[in-house]
Amino acid sequence: MNQRVINCLVVDDHPLVCLAIKNILSSLSYVAEISTVYDATYAHTLLKSQSFELLILDVDLGSSDGFDFYRRAKAHGYKGKVLFVSGSDSQRLTDMAFRIGADGYICKSEDFTILRDAVDGIINGYTFFKFRTSQPLTQQTVALSERETVVMKYLVQGKANKEIADILSISGKTVSTYKKRILDKYQVSNVFELLKVADT
Repeated sequence: MNQRVINCLVVDDHPLVCLAIKNILSSLSYVAEISTVYDATYAHTLLKSQSFELLILDVDLGSSDGFDFYRRAKAHGYKGKVLFVSGSDSQRLTDMAFRIGADGYICKSEDFTILRDAVDGIINGYTFFKFRTSQPLTQQTVALSERETVVMKYLVQGKANKEIADILSISGKTVSTYKKRILDKYQVSNVFELLKVADT
């Protein structure tokens, strides 16, 4: 367990959801302060004036888009972790969160205690996403290390192992090792199948 103390900002336009998230975060020993905000504009002001290590963001912020909020936050210097929460279990939204560099995505219709597992994983350097596996009507939570996450992003962009190795300044053999781990975790045998999983 990572004992580094963190501050969290929860941005959701539903006060009851904010309260539920805050209650779960309060049970985590490494969470120091939790700020809950219902308005995206005020949330941006807080991000600029205070230090947060974890941002929990609703995808639908009513008058604004959670994905756009995150892009703007990064453009203004936010370097912490981000976990998206959503009322939708759409695979496309999950994939969008993954592609823009988020650390996780969970659905509000799930048992909300999954939030604790997601935050634990993210704070300890993993990503937390649900993608459909090759088996019909089943889903699995796949935990990737930060380096595996980076390699997967390049794989789904269609880059070859050598290109990825050059970009990351690592050997092609190392990329192959990460690729095999990723394929194994998603229960697929090649990048084409991985693309179908990510784009479902």
